[in-house]
Amino acid sequence: MDDIEEILKDKNDIGVIIDAVCLINNLSKNDFYKKSRERYIIDVRRMAYSVCKDLLGFGWSRIGKEFKLNHASIIHHYKQHKSLLEIDRFYREKYEAILEVVKFEIGFIDAEDIINEIRLRREQRTLKTLEIKNQINNL
Repeated sequence: MDDIEEILKDKNDIGVIIDAVCLINNLSKNDFYKKSRERYIIDVRRMAYSVCKDLLGFGWSRIGKEFKLNHASIIHHYKQHKSLLEIDRFYREKYEAILEVVKFEIGFIDAEDIINEIRLRREQRTLKTLEIKNQINNL
């Protein structure tokens, strides 16, 4: 029973990824699934594959099965994605926006985000303590 629930959850997560990718890139789901070689549509699909790899930790074969592609095609798209992240600021900003939307929708909690939040709160508490000490000293 747990395996079925896990599969359904993963399918739902992939649906969320596709929805987010289409929303951020202003693309319909029909266009996403359309067999098109237009660069814009390929970039949108590439982002979806990369979110599956980066956020959900799916393997190449698993991503390939979900999107009905060969695992080698997924590897190729992922390498292109990494290059585009370094070169294309617009692509990188869209991808980061997609990651944030997907993290929110699937309830993903990143340990690094928690650590950064704790550090921020400690700094705020330290500043407040110093401010109170200064007020006491000025009395």
